[in-house]
Amino acid sequence: MDEDFVLEANGLTKSFEGTEGKIEVLKGLDLAVTRGEVLSIVGASGVGKSTLLQILGSLDKPDNGSIKINGRIVDSLTGRELNDLRNRVIGFVFQFHFLLPEFTALENVMMPGLIGGTDWGGTHDRAVKLLDRVGLKERLFHKPNELSGGEQQRVAVARALTNNPEVILADEPTGNLDDVSSAGLHELVRELSDQEGKTFVVVTHKSEFSGFADRVLLLENGRLGPVRS
Repeated sequence: MDEDFVLEANGLTKSFEGTEGKIEVLKGLDLAVTRGEVLSIVGASGVGKSTLLQILGSLDKPDNGSIKINGRIVDSLTGRELNDLRNRVIGFVFQFHFLLPEFTALENVMMPGLIGGTDWGGTHDRAVKLLDRVGLKERLFHKPNELSGGEQQRVAVARALTNNPEVILADEPTGNLDDVSSAGLHELVRELSDQEGKTFVVVTHKSEFSGFADRVLLLENGRLGPVRS
């Protein structure tokens, strides 16, 4: 497909066994995300937004269909190649920030770089710059319990950017934030896309994010489509 597509999904299906039989979550879903785009995927609770995001990020596998990231078909990758893809090409931000409580903001942001084999000095310098970029230059040595909810989520965004990924996948990133913190995070996503060309796919139930996105799609009945007015 078009070389400007950083993320593509074709014919995705996914089902789970429920107490009353099989539950079909995705039903032949297709998606193409343009490089530098901010895409918002909305839908009712339980419709499969998180499942879709996990499949797009190669954290889970579809029953059928294919995922292509940066032109590479995920199913064709070896285990080592897939781990490298997750670490260097994809950044993840979740509703619950999952910061390590015993480490400082700086150490949390450095972690993906160190795991990926980047030298300590280079990882340290990039983490400092990222925390400054998200407005936390005065919070480098604070641990998560010393940060507000909005600050913790900004640390999580900085951590997702540590290895300079092509695309950031965010699952309800403002779900536990107040309106002011949510608006600040939305503006940060918009700035990172406009100024640094980052691609974001954000699944959310909050309609407020729609104003910051380039495109909004509705996940309903296992497929993606336009949001109805």
